[in-house]
Amino acid sequence: MNINRITAIVPLDTLPALEKNLRACGVPGVTVEQVHGYGEHPNYFRRDLMNDNARVVLYAETSRIDDIVAAIGRCAQDCGYTGMLAVEEIDRLVKLPNGTAVTGADLTDQGERA
Repeated sequence: MNINRITAIVPLDTLPALEKNLRACGVPGVTVEQVHGYGEHPNYFRRDLMNDNARVVLYAETSRIDDIVAAIGRCAQDCGYTGMLAVEEIDRLVKLPNGTAVTGADLTDQGERA
């Protein structure tokens, strides 16, 4: 089993729609952090040009990456935002505190899938 980490930077106000799209894909959980930075659309009303955004991080099997990326992309189109998304391979993922390996079943919420 190959595991990937998806990290997306999105506007804070898009989180409810993004959560709905990810749940529809069967993603059982995400981590969300408030971050700020600037890029393609700096905030010219602030001295430092920074925007407040959210960093969304989730783990998924490689076979499911395209569906999840598409769901995030649909949310971006529907909400009219720009942002960034990265997909990285993970060598090892373990549950804390017992150190058991995370399996594909741990990364899918079968109850939410249609």
